[in-house]
Amino acid sequence: MTSGFRHTINGGIAATAVLLLAAPAPAQTTYPQWNACIGKETRPEARITACSFAIQSGREKGANLSIALSSRGAAYAEKGEHDRAIADFGQAIEQDPKNGAAYHNRALSHIDTGNFDRALADFDQVIKLDPKSSLAYYSRAQAHQEKREYDRAIQDLNQAIKLNPNYAQAIFARGMAYRAKGESDRAAPDFDSVIKLTPRDAAAFSNRGLAYKDLRDYDRAIQDLSQALKLDSSYSAALSHRGLIHFSKGDIDRAIDDFDQAIQVNPKDGEAYNNRGIAYRSKGVPDRAIADYDQAVELKPNYAVAFYNRGNAYYDKRDHNRAIQDYDQAIKINPKYTAAFYDRGVAYYDKREYDRAIQDLSQAITLDPKDALASYN
Repeated sequence: MTSGFRHTINGGIAATAVLLLAAPAPAQTTYPQWNACIGKETRPEARITACSFAIQSGREKGANLSIALSSRGAAYAEKGEHDRAIADFGQAIEQDPKNGAAYHNRALSHIDTGNFDRALADFDQVIKLDPKSSLAYYSRAQAHQEKREYDRAIQDLNQAIKLNPNYAQAIFARGMAYRAKGESDRAAPDFDSVIKLTPRDAAAFSNRGLAYKDLRDYDRAIQDLSQALKLDSSYSAALSHRGLIHFSKGDIDRAIDDFDQAIQVNPKDGEAYNNRGIAYRSKGVPDRAIADYDQAVELKPNYAVAFYNRGNAYYDKRDHNRAIQDYDQAIKINPKYTAAFYDRGVAYYDKREYDRAIQDLSQAITLDPKDALASYN
């Protein structure tokens, strides 16, 4: 487990789930293509070929045909071909309206394509077919989470955990939902529970560390993130987060060391470059900061924060024109970027372009009326 949500039912596993839901059960079928079609170890391409043979052969009807279509759909979903997957799941449901796995897997494809309301409708159907499915409640919570409906997500996760008290993934996901709500004091105990159930779960230690960070318990946060790294030395996000905590504590050199390691582990981690740039700027080394921001925006061209930070570094060098160019880009990416409007206004003020300065500072006040500094300027 690395991040919380995701549990796809393979077509072969789906057959078992449907058998538990459907009556009467499908007739027993066995031939090489069928076995490959429902085999959970079969690679997606091979499963698609085998299931297509079973579907087109005319041998399978009703529930068995539904199983073959659902299994092929799962293979398409694994390949990211969600339109084909959704079409197969739909046909599977037509053949057997009690195929809960087809509803479940179609819902996951809807989530992957951003159709969260359709996903919720499918998960509702899964739960109607099997009200005691902890997986269904866990999965429906994913759709609510994607919609930022955290209370509903937590409600579903509570039910999943009630049905399966040792469901570590659901407890982990609930911790993530609490933290997304800003309730890190409730998130930390969930991560405690996950660690008790799975003591070598690096993600649980890392996310408990982040909950402690939110609560400003920096020493415990560092301890947890360090434990996560003992369990998984390639956990670049844990390195970056630990670096940020060192930075918050004023230990800039340790922060840079962590960002160095994060970049070494994952050279495409744009956020690590951005964070190291912030650390170098705080040390009064704007050129090294700019080099890191350059790398960050090359890796993530829509990284508004990195453009804004690079603008600040150019401003430190009194290069107002380049600073303004970067603030322009940050605002283009995020038109509600209050700080970018404010700092661009200051740069224009320094250039004695007062009308533009007033315009930007006024926009900053409009976006954030509590920005007394912009009002003062």
